[in-house]
Amino acid sequence: MSGKKDPLVDVRTRGTMTKYSTPRLIAYIGGCILFLCALFGYLRTGYGGSKAEIHLPLSSKSPYPQTSLDNHTIPQDMQLVQVQYILRHGARYPTLGTMKGISEVYELLHDSVPRSWIRSELVAPSNEALLVKSGRQQTIEIAERMAQRYPSLMPRSGMHTDSIRFVSSDFQRTVATANEFRQVVDSANQSAPVSVIPLEGDNTLAMKFTCPRWAAAKTFVQQDIALEQNIFDERYGEELKNHISYKLGISSTILDVNAIQTIYSMCGYDMSLYDEHRHWCSLFNVHDAALLELRGDIRYSRVYGSNGANINNHIACSLFTEIMSEVDRALRDPISAVSIFRFGHAETIMFVSNILKLDQALGSVEPPITGNMSFDDSLRRGFQSSKLIPFSSNLGIELYKGPRTQTFFRLLLNERVVRLSGCLKDICPLSVLRKLLATDTGCDYNQMCQI
Repeated sequence: MSGKKDPLVDVRTRGTMTKYSTPRLIAYIGGCILFLCALFGYLRTGYGGSKAEIHLPLSSKSPYPQTSLDNHTIPQDMQLVQVQYILRHGARYPTLGTMKGISEVYELLHDSVPRSWIRSELVAPSNEALLVKSGRQQTIEIAERMAQRYPSLMPRSGMHTDSIRFVSSDFQRTVATANEFRQVVDSANQSAPVSVIPLEGDNTLAMKFTCPRWAAAKTFVQQDIALEQNIFDERYGEELKNHISYKLGISSTILDVNAIQTIYSMCGYDMSLYDEHRHWCSLFNVHDAALLELRGDIRYSRVYGSNGANINNHIACSLFTEIMSEVDRALRDPISAVSIFRFGHAETIMFVSNILKLDQALGSVEPPITGNMSFDDSLRRGFQSSKLIPFSSNLGIELYKGPRTQTFFRLLLNERVVRLSGCLKDICPLSVLRKLLATDTGCDYNQMCQI
């Protein structure tokens, strides 16, 4: 090299002058370009390669939210008398209908994705809707927190007790979830075995199978669902097809929005069953996922939610009749109070949420959910299935006695306190709940469900 010095370049930043040689400046600019490319890749995919950075809303296939044991403050002059929980089963394999859609996507894209993305067990009919290992583990973790949160209500070793009960609908996934839960909170086996309600008589946990009026209403709303989803597809469909096709490196004419919706559910299974975010989930960013959740919630909110037939708003009346009967019994004699954990389905929690008007408590946008809803409004809606019914979702009612004859309750959704309309504080007068349930306790379920 000659002894000639490199020319110097002034780079002014924040009012100061820094001198760089030309090679150093080139290296500096190159580094900036690499950083911007990496940032663009992060924004385009919706995550930066770290699982902690992924928060995709994945509707009813969402993993259970990360939750710690937080000790909600209880005033010293109050006594916890009872808890009653409704819990959805843990993560499971797809149903046969979903398996069919997944198989079609596998066939459509088998030359466009790595072989590791294809999971034969997700389309094996023998696995239909069975509870999986991750679902069992999530149940165990929830049960451990419940045992720590409510130590005074848990069974004690050496003492047979009927102060805690476990009830399940008659499905493998719910019974298995209930048994996993019971083994944790009652490891000494002091309580009665899980009580399983026969499907043909289940009017509290699997109501959709025993209510002909609901089944008829489900058929009736299909036309409205198709109309609203078509409106959604006209507004957002091209955006979704272009983005997902670009990520896959295929023509945008290959995928329709229904196929993309199936891929979105496959991302949910990847996350919930396998803790895998690098495969199907890599195709979506948060914006895409939120739009596809909205499209799915058009259906959920009409088939199970308050946007559908009036029967949806009352079908959980037998369940609430049972719940309030146990509340009254506990208040008459707190020593004989029974805490009950009931294991059902996503629709169980949706039907319950209708009576409690949870959409009003959780969001600021009134229903209905429509295909023409703006993206901003969609984020403010109260009915968001990823928040309401992820795998292992649960809804709990804590019962308290206060000074003198005062009685209170606290509502928890997925172990987080929810304040219902009419409640000024988290721990709320029981009279607010009684008023909300006034028309839905003591119902004649069979008469209500007749066509």
